Amino acid sequence: MMEKSELSKTRADAATERVYTHDIAARIVKNFENILDEQNITLTSPEDDEKEPDNTARLYGGTYCDLLDATEAIVIQTLEQAGVSHDKYITDQFSGNF
Repeated sequence: MMEKSELSKTRADAATERVYTHDIAARIVKNFENILDEQNITLTSPEDDEKEPDNTARLYGGTYCDLLDATEAIVIQTLEQAGVSHDKYITDQFSGNF
């Protein structure tokens, strides 16, 4: 879930700040990971044989990347449909603040 502190930015901050669609997608995917964790479900990945035995990630490797990319595509499509100018968001990279 999004923290209240993440929602408390002023309109002026939002108007000058560019949005990182990869960060938004990762937050959405994290919510899915939390549900998988609560249900004790781990999805398989083509890279499972490379996964460290103590790695408890519920989504891993290509499975995680595919879900992240698909989610980011939806975020981008939503921004485009809302008429948000492309110079207001950055795609395909993390902000470093996630």
